[in-house]
Amino acid sequence: MKQVILWLMFLVPIASLLLIGDKTLRRFLPVALFVTVINTLIYQAAYHYNWWREPGLFDWDKVANIPWVYSAYLVATLWIFKLTYGKFTIYLITNLILDGVYIYLWYPIQQKLGLASGEMSPDITYLIMIGVALLIYGFQIWYEKDLQSNKDAN
Repeated sequence: MKQVILWLMFLVPIASLLLIGDKTLRRFLPVALFVTVINTLIYQAAYHYNWWREPGLFDWDKVANIPWVYSAYLVATLWIFKLTYGKFTIYLITNLILDGVYIYLWYPIQQKLGLASGEMSPDITYLIMIGVALLIYGFQIWYEKDLQSNKDAN
């Protein structure tokens, strides 16, 4: 059962990319890759300090959970930016709701299924998630401004 859930968390988000469109993918892929790097670093710290543990899909993904970090979070970032970028209030509300659903509803289910464990409080995890959402929104603003200034310079 665990493996089925992990495979679905890995494959379904990637399959959804067929619907996102090339323009959206080109525009928001840098921020999705940026959040992937951030999440990889956070997962490394979480592993080291035992904040949380999530069994991986493969034998070698003990630190940064492949289905979450390299599929679900990455693709969710693309979709959230596609649907909300340029409307910060909507972006923030979307992240507050989705991160809240994840940490207060889905994470306890993951724990019961043996897909997650750890010592960090849900409230701290939630604050980290919102902090990352704010950071990547700022990154996208900076990235697009930099792109525009490079176009203007040419």
